[in-house]
Amino acid sequence: MPRTSRRYKTHMYYHIYNRGNNRDPVLKYAEDKRLFISLLYINIRRTDLLLDSFCIMDNHYHLIVKIGRNPHILSKCMQRLTVSFAMQINRKYKRVGHVFQGRYQAKMLRYKKDLKQARGYVKKNPVVEGLVKRSQDYPWGKF
Repeated sequence: MPRTSRRYKTHMYYHIYNRGNNRDPVLKYAEDKRLFISLLYINIRRTDLLLDSFCIMDNHYHLIVKIGRNPHILSKCMQRLTVSFAMQINRKYKRVGHVFQGRYQAKMLRYKKDLKQARGYVKKNPVVEGLVKRSQDYPWGKF
């Protein structure tokens, strides 16, 4: 049975996140984080989506994205990103199956306060996890 399609709104911001299957650190190594970020930019460039900010952690990621004129493009972009990442990671580590745990989550940020709160959460993620003392010192994010 096919999944129900998501209904996104034009010109709205979304907090998008997912974690590794079984909470595995699928983004543990620097080269894997670089690959994910590279694929993220490649796929965003093909669209009118705006990548506001992101944070790539060892076992999960956060993106804040603004949708442009075509609300359906977000699903396609995320599908291309996660499938291409999974294919390359599975080939590299000689594994099979899902890399991420289920479907990504996408929370609409309706109000300016929601956007500000989500940006703060994404920015503070590496600090809260004890990886850096200041967000700007974390190399795997755009804040």
